[in-house]
Formats: sequence, C-alpha cells, structure tokens
Amino acid sequence: MKIGSRVRELRLKRGLTQMDLAFKCNDKDYSQINRVELGKVNFSISYLSLIAEALGVKPQELLDFPFSEK
Repeated sequence: MKIGSRVRELRLKRGLTQMDLAFKCNDKDYSQINRVELGKVNFSISYLSLIAEALGVKPQELLDFPFSEK
C-alpha cells in the first residue's frame, strides 16, 4: 500500500475530510492533502510527521514497509 492510500484509509476511518486533516496539519488548503493521497507530490519527512500526528499514529505506520522496534 502506498503512503497516500494509507493516509486516505486512516483519514476516512477517523471520519475526517481532507479539509479537516489539512486543518490539523496547520495547512490552510486541503489541496496538499489531496495531492499526498493521490501520490502527486513529494513531501518532507516533517510533513509526514505532521500528518501522522494529526491521524494519531506513528510516522512508520504510514510507510509501506514494516519496522521493528528494538
């Protein structure tokens, strides 16, 4: 699963609109979230962290590969 698909899945599970998620990420426009979900934009690790925090998950949970915590 790609990051954008995972963001969308988690956003919908939480009953959030793209605008809601953008607001939680201190973004004034939902278009950045839309582009992330569609995989049409490269974004920074810090923006990934903002999205993860807004969704209540660890950034690793948005990535495609499993992590092991040691």
